[in-house]
Amino acid sequence: MFDLKQLQLFTAVAEFGSFSRAAVALSISQPVLSRQIKSLEDKVGVALLYRNGRGIVLTEAGKILQSYAVALLEQAARAETELAALRSNPRGTIVLGMPPSVGVVLTAPLVQNFRVQFPQVSPR
Repeated sequence: MFDLKQLQLFTAVAEFGSFSRAAVALSISQPVLSRQIKSLEDKVGVALLYRNGRGIVLTEAGKILQSYAVALLEQAARAETELAALRSNPRGTIVLGMPPSVGVVLTAPLVQNFRVQFPQVSPR
């Protein structure tokens, strides 16, 4: 299973074309970044990039992983945004259960107040 943090670091290195520039942009040390990329390469079992005199170049495996990593990170960001919206504005359905003797007296005002507070939640 991929670690999203490692994929984020990998895409930064690919984007910046350099461990040093990516490390500065990510506010981490270059050795930590290098270790994380090495760990990712060990995990997938193939080299993802190679260094030349002017920076890094993605291998074929690195190009494939980069395209998937970008999509995964975008989906993770969308999921985070959607879940944050749910925290601040719940939605869905809630089932209310009350004994008949109490239900008649309390149900209408309870449901009315609930709908005012949580317009995206449907009581049943």
